[in-house]
Amino acid sequence: MHITDGGMTMEQKIRIRIASREYDLKSNSPEQEEMIRKSALILNRMIDTYQSKYPRKDMIDILSFVALNQGISQISLIQKMEDMERESRELQAGIESYLENI
Repeated sequence: MHITDGGMTMEQKIRIRIASREYDLKSNSPEQEEMIRKSALILNRMIDTYQSKYPRKDMIDILSFVALNQGISQISLIQKMEDMERESRELQAGIESYLENI
């Protein structure tokens, strides 16, 4: 048990499998555990997809494809968030301008 920000959190040991290897990890909350498990599930599905698509590639190549795909997804999400933030600022400015002119 650890104290963080004045509250108590319980570290929970969990075991996940990625690419036929098992890893013992620690989770600080049920939400974090869920994210870890979902992430492992997504990675394993991607690994399976790439293995069936490229059966002659070794695991390092497969994991490289998965990492590249995840990187592309992350960059895409960051760009979408930045676009939404810019649009939100523009809408806020438009609302403020409209209210000033009432």
